[in-house]
Amino acid sequence: MKIRICLVKWVIDIPGGGEKVAISLANELSNNPNFDIHLVGITSESAHPFFPISDKVRYINFCCQTPRPKLYRYGLKAASQLKSYLKRNQIDIVMSIGISTNGIALAATYGTKAKLVVCEHLNGQAENNRTPNIIRRYLGAKLSDMVVTLTDEDRLYYCQKYRLSKDKVVCIPNWIEETSPDIAYNSTSKRLITIGRFSKQKGYDLLARVASQVLNKHADWIWDIYGSGDEVIRQSLVNQLEDSGVLSQVDFKGVVSGAENIYPEHGIYVMTSYYEGLPLVLLEAKQFGLPIVSFSCPTGPADIVENGVNGDLIPPFDVDNMIERLNHLMSHQKIREQYSASAQNGMARFNKETVLSQWEDLVTKLKG
Repeated sequence: MKIRICLVKWVIDIPGGGEKVAISLANELSNNPNFDIHLVGITSESAHPFFPISDKVRYINFCCQTPRPKLYRYGLKAASQLKSYLKRNQIDIVMSIGISTNGIALAATYGTKAKLVVCEHLNGQAENNRTPNIIRRYLGAKLSDMVVTLTDEDRLYYCQKYRLSKDKVVCIPNWIEETSPDIAYNSTSKRLITIGRFSKQKGYDLLARVASQVLNKHADWIWDIYGSGDEVIRQSLVNQLEDSGVLSQVDFKGVVSGAENIYPEHGIYVMTSYYEGLPLVLLEAKQFGLPIVSFSCPTGPADIVENGVNGDLIPPFDVDNMIERLNHLMSHQKIREQYSASAQNGMARFNKETVLSQWEDLVTKLKG
């Protein structure tokens, strides 16, 4: 008898990190002959997810409309729909990907035999200035069968914050897809790169302050920004760059598919986020040999970047320090080459087979 697993995500049709992780996990687990994999998207504005879903995965979206409904309005109906789906398909294990669906998944699994795993996509402290998130994390931590975090730092936080046993919380990082080994780092490149949706989390207000200084000093460098999102945040960034006289040195690339179409021919990856979980963009940047300059925000960058070895970790939100380190790295090609040569350090723990085996062990443990 196959183990029936259902992954649940509030939004599945946008090109975000959480969406990519959910679909990739579903796709890979579906290759295990002992698993029957279901993927449920709660809301969507598009009939087609941005990332491809394997034919082996049973995919369904409960609500496809524009604009997508608010969680507080649609949550109860979604929980009822999900409960019916779980019973109809005799689901054994439910994985709530990201805290948005914690309440829905808890309500749906109540009174069923399904085990519930809540998966933290960010970190336990992120966006906890909003009461709904505090409640979702508390209920998920206390009432689920297992909590999965992306970093050991966050695993410890969950154990201490919610007084959970160490057996209930497990750290499973994101994996990184293999790429063609023949794409070499170009140390002569004078292009900076940042990837991330336009949202407060990604720190584009901080990026504007950094860019206004480093691009003014390095008139021959270009800063490529990939992503979409909040148009107000994007326009604010444009206005600040224009006021600083560097807008012509910034290229907004939009959304582009395929890491091999993004990272090559860039000299330095820059991340200005206020918080993360385990940022895939940093893993991908390392994979392509890019030196990294990032705020050491909670959580993730410190798990990926070795300070002074393959990048520079900046104390959180110290803009002046980031400007100084970027200026130094942009001015010294030899240091960029040294960082690139060490880019693969520590990447073994993010190998797909290694991470996937941890998920399979978790499923086996829960099924008993």
